[in-house]
Amino acid sequence: MGNHHDCKEELRQAGSRATPGRLALLEVLERVRRPLSIGELEVKCPGLNEATLYRAAEALASAGLLRRGMRQDGVAQYEYAGRPHHHHMVCSDCGVSMQCRVC
Repeated sequence: MGNHHDCKEELRQAGSRATPGRLALLEVLERVRRPLSIGELEVKCPGLNEATLYRAAEALASAGLLRRGMRQDGVAQYEYAGRPHHHHMVCSDCGVSMQCRVC
């Protein structure tokens, strides 16, 4: 990845500890480029349990490194905040969220 940056430095600059869980979470969300629920993050971050991921996601959202949103079913989703604000389209059948390509 040519434009990949140092997530550890980004965490430090935001005043957040660079724990292995926070690093893994930030790296995954930077790479996937779409919001993910804690359940989806458990699959992408093997070895990190739901409670660890939730605490890390909330800490990173508080530090401004992640954006937190809600699906229609009330499940929280997190996405990397290092990109400009954009909108998402949500499939009304399956609930999958995709970044709008118009904006």
